[in-house]
Amino acid sequence: MPVEHTRVLSTESHSNMYSPLQLEDYDISPIHGFLPTEQPLRRLPDPYYEPWEMIMDKYNHYLLGHHIRRLVRKMPILGTDKLSTRAEYQRAFTILSFMAHAFVWGRNGAASEPASEFLPPSISIPWVAVSEFLQLNPVVCCAAVCHWNWQILDENANDPMGLDNLGTLHTFSGSMDESWFYLVTVAIEAKCAPGLNAILDAIAGVEYDNIDRVTHALNRISGALCEANVILERMYEHCDPYVFYWKIREFLAGWENMAEAGLPYGVLYEGVDDTDTFSLDNWQSLIRRFRKYAGGSAAQTPLLQAFDIALGIKHYPTGKRGKQSSVVEAQNRLRKQDSVPEPPPANSYLVRMRDYMPGGHRRFLEDLAATCRIREYVLLTCSDSLLRQTHMGSDPRVLLRQAYNNCLDMMKAFRDKHIMIVSRYIIAPARSGPSIVLPSVPPISSHIIPPEEQSRARASQQSSTAHPLPGGRLGGDSLPADPTMYPQTNKSSTPLSNGGIVCSKPAAAQLQSKARLARTVTDDSVIRGTGGTDAIQFLKQVRNETAHTKI
Repeated sequence: MPVEHTRVLSTESHSNMYSPLQLEDYDISPIHGFLPTEQPLRRLPDPYYEPWEMIMDKYNHYLLGHHIRRLVRKMPILGTDKLSTRAEYQRAFTILSFMAHAFVWGRNGAASEPASEFLPPSISIPWVAVSEFLQLNPVVCCAAVCHWNWQILDENANDPMGLDNLGTLHTFSGSMDESWFYLVTVAIEAKCAPGLNAILDAIAGVEYDNIDRVTHALNRISGALCEANVILERMYEHCDPYVFYWKIREFLAGWENMAEAGLPYGVLYEGVDDTDTFSLDNWQSLIRRFRKYAGGSAAQTPLLQAFDIALGIKHYPTGKRGKQSSVVEAQNRLRKQDSVPEPPPANSYLVRMRDYMPGGHRRFLEDLAATCRIREYVLLTCSDSLLRQTHMGSDPRVLLRQAYNNCLDMMKAFRDKHIMIVSRYIIAPARSGPSIVLPSVPPISSHIIPPEEQSRARASQQSSTAHPLPGGRLGGDSLPADPTMYPQTNKSSTPLSNGGIVCSKPAAAQLQSKARLARTVTDDSVIRGTGGTDAIQFLKQVRNETAHTKI
């Protein structure tokens, strides 16, 4: 005999007050979630912005040839008054982000050239203006490299937003690995859009005390999270950990907690924060004008924070333990007539990462926290005595609890996979260093090249090594002299017994001293993510807090 459901809300008292959230009010697409409904622009339509677009046309070539800093310094200071749509502002933010981070982190030809502590006004002035319009910090973020940096390859495909049907517009390295790294996130965002709609449906079910509606919505949320897990597992298919750590990751770094990488004070946005530098009395006064921003981080996508809020998962400061909401707290919050704003996550890093999200997405999280009471509803609907009666499989309250816990299981599984990715793509390369085995090159037969020609070539090479040519390259050598950019081509090596060679310890030490964020860690030093946190400790705590939320 089915157990009758006891209402935990007065339908009459809440239905008159309930005002559902609308995704469109927060620049969120009902179809693509936090991605734009339409594909991001591939080019700004106004010819006024051709100086930007012309650099982006050959961006990877310029970065490889060490031309970015020179070109950016020559670039005119363009205004933002000719940007007319949100899509144009998003395009402007993305390309300015790529140019800015290439300027700061990319060398200009000299192997010993450090990161730039100054960003020229040709980038800083329009970048700050565009950022103010979009209401996020002027630094590379998840929105710049993922949300606004994709294209559909075949619009007639059965699954247009499937991972295998997506491409990037821009990358720092020009590699397939970097494109795949971004596109995995893009595909997850697209596939989880139904989950956002389900969150709003679950909230409506709570407000009208409709247990079946809440259960169905939670099942849809767990389904979206299941798809996200499947997509995340595909990261390994086309993104090599070595390429990511040593070739890509550095460009995604910001200028906070980056003293070891050459930015002890951050970056000065020239033309924005130094307009009155001539009146400053000392260097310390100028240093206070430097900006410190975290780099690109998965924590900057609103998606996971939205699911955290919807499921009532509380996160606490890293290193501190806290409790998830109890039945008593649920009663105090759920039975009040007016919406009681849920305090923001106690983990300050997650709160700060909202400043790296577009303003509409950030407001959505705030309003969602003020109206969402799904966990409280489940806690009060499933009494303590019911929780012990697991055999009552047909009871709607048991089904509600199962649906809720399934969502948490999917969230925990996703975070388990994220930890594995960080371990494989950041921790392991940092511990092992850049040394890789290269095949040995057999000596060239004297029948092919006469001995006198070999002697002349060796003499020429020794002369060019002693007197390097400008631009960071050695005369007669087509490979960069800088082992930091391409450690696998470092000539300082040791033979192996199997005939291969491996970079020597002095060469690895040289690499470590110049590699900035991408460096070898041989002690117990903290390995930070591009967001500036102790990556593993932070992720493990977030994962454990998710697991402890189950009812």
